[in-house]
Amino acid sequence: MRTRLSLSLSILLLLFGVAPVVPAADGSAASVYLPDTKAGRLGEGWLKACATKDIAQIRTWTLAHLSAETAKHAPVDRIVQRDAETCMLNGGFRVAETEKSEEQSGSWLMIGLQSGIWYQMEFNTDAAGKIVNAGIIVTPPPESSLPKDLSDARLVAAVIDIARQRARDGVFSGIVSVARGGQVIVSSSFSYADRAKKTPIDGSTEFTLGSMGKMFTAAAIGQLVDQGKLSFEDKVGKFFPDYANQTVRNKVTVGMLLSHTSGLGDFLGQRTPAMMKDGTKRAAEFLPLFDKDEPKFAPGTSWDYSNAGLVLAGAIVEKASGEDYPDYLRKHIFAVAGMTHSDANNIPHRSAHMVTPYTKMTDKDLSADWHEAEGDIGSPAGGALSTADDLVRFAEALRSGKLVSKGVFAQMTKPWRSGEHYGYAMQIEDVYGRTVVGHSGGYPGVSTDLNLVLDSPYTVVVLGNFDPPSYAYVDIPVLALVVEKAKREAAKKP
Repeated sequence: MRTRLSLSLSILLLLFGVAPVVPAADGSAASVYLPDTKAGRLGEGWLKACATKDIAQIRTWTLAHLSAETAKHAPVDRIVQRDAETCMLNGGFRVAETEKSEEQSGSWLMIGLQSGIWYQMEFNTDAAGKIVNAGIIVTPPPESSLPKDLSDARLVAAVIDIARQRARDGVFSGIVSVARGGQVIVSSSFSYADRAKKTPIDGSTEFTLGSMGKMFTAAAIGQLVDQGKLSFEDKVGKFFPDYANQTVRNKVTVGMLLSHTSGLGDFLGQRTPAMMKDGTKRAAEFLPLFDKDEPKFAPGTSWDYSNAGLVLAGAIVEKASGEDYPDYLRKHIFAVAGMTHSDANNIPHRSAHMVTPYTKMTDKDLSADWHEAEGDIGSPAGGALSTADDLVRFAEALRSGKLVSKGVFAQMTKPWRSGEHYGYAMQIEDVYGRTVVGHSGGYPGVSTDLNLVLDSPYTVVVLGNFDPPSYAYVDIPVLALVVEKAKREAAKKP
């Protein structure tokens, strides 16, 4: 599973387009050339800028090489700050493999020299060789580099070591839990729920989940499908015959809302001060923020991340069930799954068990120090509260058929189109030939991920109270070990 960290990249200097030959994590010394293409030359330039570890030089290079259109929308200050932090964390990179090389597009697999974290680096340019988009993506290490011993004891030690190292690096604060069949094998936490009070984090510490909560909405819809109260193919107009936008009313299905293929956009920036202060009682309260919006594309023909779509799906839960969305979650999702420390968070939640979110984000850029972030409120698009222990229970309830039928779960975890990586509020990835499903979440001071390894009993939960992509530094390497363990155990079965 891969996660995009930023628009731009932070990478080590490759003189004359050649990666320096240094020992790899797996003991080899192989490295690859960056090609003399538009994409490759951008890579070389980034390497030089990043090697300086000088924010001013990184900023100068970035502004000089972004395309005009990208520069209009790119949060340059945040990109530059994160790039500098990535350079410091990794101390440079060894480029290990070329995955794709074309004149205006290229991607390479590389490893951080200090961190041992594996990344996919990619550039896409316009005809003039300017950056259209680019990224550094945390990716599982090569399967051949994984340890031969993946016994429970070895896995426990490795998980603790990964989380400890990332906490020492200052990029992770939170908890990672690995479970098998609903039983936690290892749960390791570092840093604090409250830095001032030095409150420790454990399995019952409550975190805001960000977009991970979209899975709760999908599970609620799935339950109503099982009960015959709706279908994934039902149109919005069946439940909202007076919905303002005609295209959405007549052409958008429930499944499109869950799979981000409706063409609807975002609504988070339109939430009112009163909503953020006092919360909401029903999902339908959000609809006037976007119900007149025309879809960006013909519904069902393309994919674009849509918080508005999930909120509309939550409002459909209310119509089909006759219950307010927050109450529905509490009664039919959390209670059924045994999630005793979880809440919809529709009214700003406070408890002694809740983490304080910490961010470096400000209105314009990133600050040098962590400071307390403003809390989010819950909606069908995310923002609910839960704990590592409760999310293990949620994963097991999904897997076992306790929340939705196995047939509906199979629909939720099927890509919306062949070759895509998203189902019904489920991210879908191939890791070493095994399918992993779940969802991540991010918000200032919130960085979370939940993964279920299909056709296995394994679950990985990572919850953090630092800015995204904090979770990825722990989640991806831990998930790689867990998937490999599941794969080896399956191979031994008769």
